[in-house]
Amino acid sequence: PDPAAYISRVRAEIEAEAETLRRQDPELARRERDLERAWVDVAPPGAAGEQRELLLDRADRLAMIDVDAPVGVRPGVRQIKGAIRKGTYWYLRYVTDQINALTNVLVRLLRRLDDRLSEVEDEVGLSDTGALIDAPAQPGPAVAAALADLVPDAGRTIVLSCGEGSVVAALGSRSGAVVGIDRDPLRILDGVKDGLDLRAGDPRRHLTELPDDSLDTLVLAGFVEELPPAGAWSLLLDARRVVVAGGTVAVVAADPSERSTVEADLRRGRGIAPATWAHLLSRAGADVVEHPVDDPRHRIVVVGHVT
Repeated sequence: PDPAAYISRVRAEIEAEAETLRRQDPELARRERDLERAWVDVAPPGAAGEQRELLLDRADRLAMIDVDAPVGVRPGVRQIKGAIRKGTYWYLRYVTDQINALTNVLVRLLRRLDDRLSEVEDEVGLSDTGALIDAPAQPGPAVAAALADLVPDAGRTIVLSCGEGSVVAALGSRSGAVVGIDRDPLRILDGVKDGLDLRAGDPRRHLTELPDDSLDTLVLAGFVEELPPAGAWSLLLDARRVVVAGGTVAVVAADPSERSTVEADLRRGRGIAPATWAHLLSRAGADVVEHPVDDPRHRIVVVGHVT
């Protein structure tokens, strides 16, 4: 009648049986730890689950130091190694028991700090509100046309986030390689069908992974309206890093003072006005111009030419 409860019970039974086998066979437990350490070395981030929980779980597993060193299977060598292990076991065990006690406390403290940090994020409104409100509206045709005029030779260009691809299409008609990144794979679907190079992914993470001086033009829109001031400044520092000297950074963001009541409440403390974007972009090292646009939401496009 309750599939979730049934699955949880079966998982608990499997884990209990596995723990019993570990205690009965120290060699099995040692091999399991060896496999875990090998997995840590080769697994990509997030491969086995949500990154934060995955790392904490690995910390739990790797915190225990094992003194049961392998002795191998070769005749003679196995007996010698076994004798050495028995002779040193009492000393190593005495040392590792103290280290294991310390690491156990440190891992528990790390988990407690993680819980408290999550509580702080919830209290100050840094947790995700994506389930409560739609993503910020993407630039319309007027903004896309204005950007195409303001950046006639965009060169290597990325649009973060791209939405349906109107800006990508406008810039792509004037220059070559224009790529768009957006969190929502469904939102980019129509643009992909039209032949635009739109990709699903986290815009902020994508920017941090770009190499230095790899872009001629960077357009920031959509997700930037959900950043606090400190996040906006960090974003522009990364933008300045990846855009070559003489390149362009453009920001398309609505003014928070013009938000509806619902949006103002749910995005309180997030998003800054175009004038503030211009100020920060100038501080980051760009000659900035604010261009008015005939668009009901995005009335100003901030364009900075990297010096």
